[in-house]
Amino acid sequence: MPEFLDSLPYPWVNPVAQELHRVLCQIHPTGQAALFVARKVGLDTTMIFAEQPVFYLWRDILDEACRHGALRSLIQEVSDRLAATSPFKGYLAELLQDRPPPVADEPRQADGAPKFISGTDDVFEPEALLYRDDLTLQIGKVPGLIDTLKTLLTLSPAVCKLNVNLAGTTKTGTGFRVGADLLLTNWHVLHHIGTGARATGVAAEFLYEDDRDGVPTAAKIIRCDVSTIHTDKDDDWAVIRTTDLMEDSWPVIPMDAAVTFKEGDPAYIIQHPAGQRKRLGFVRNQVSFIDDRVTHYLTDTQEGSSGSPVLDREGRLFALHHAGGRPQEVVGRAPLRKNEGIRISRVVAGLKAAGVL
Repeated sequence: MPEFLDSLPYPWVNPVAQELHRVLCQIHPTGQAALFVARKVGLDTTMIFAEQPVFYLWRDILDEACRHGALRSLIQEVSDRLAATSPFKGYLAELLQDRPPPVADEPRQADGAPKFISGTDDVFEPEALLYRDDLTLQIGKVPGLIDTLKTLLTLSPAVCKLNVNLAGTTKTGTGFRVGADLLLTNWHVLHHIGTGARATGVAAEFLYEDDRDGVPTAAKIIRCDVSTIHTDKDDDWAVIRTTDLMEDSWPVIPMDAAVTFKEGDPAYIIQHPAGQRKRLGFVRNQVSFIDDRVTHYLTDTQEGSSGSPVLDREGRLFALHHAGGRPQEVVGRAPLRKNEGIRISRVVAGLKAAGVL
């Protein structure tokens, strides 16, 4: 039960409370919008530093709301301002009815900040300048984009939403098919981040998406065998085998350790952000950093996108998404976030060492 809605102070150690904080940062990623909502429910924001990053601004707002018994009013105000079709509408409704929604967590520092393997999620000016305001495209590049989107659409059925049980609690993530009966995702999707406890049940939901007219398609549930999980916590990858047969028409995404890429290349991500129906991150999606272990990119993701494939313009897998950054405003750009993925060459090496490949 999310009793923290009526508690004092705000329980930052509670995973559901941490998830609410991250969701609010996604719904209102600018300081102006966050402060506007806070004032609408009567909070005095004069002592809140308005120029700090929105991640910390929302922390102060939540603390202030708890101190004044206004947390429920704040969540209701945020919910009332959302479109009826917003994927966050149901999440907030569950909280307000004291029903804990599934948590889609990611690696975090003690203060709730994203835990990157290489560096931090801080966005620096050279990276921000990659995040172009101009979303137009030279007409000569349109055929190439169409070819890329067709390739990604062909690969899309391989990607699934993972519904994970952990000793009575539920969480969601993303996974994708890499073998006849094998799915790849993150260690932290199939384990409790705090205790390291392994999932007690996993179901993969394929075709959880909308058709071209926005009509939900019929999803298919594939059961998985938790006894087959192989993982590497440090590199945050995990594989699990299915017990139900997958459809022959669902492609296998090849894992080629020899795939090369460079800074500035596009990073396309097929994902289930926040447990939503399948989506594609494909704009403002440049790679901004590479080392021998991880890569950073500006492609949009959310909690729940963990375990998604990161693909190049040819549809080749080059990383496994595992951590999302905080919305930040840099050099006058619109709020953006930097995300991190494990290089697929690193994952392949680990799978071979574990005897899976």
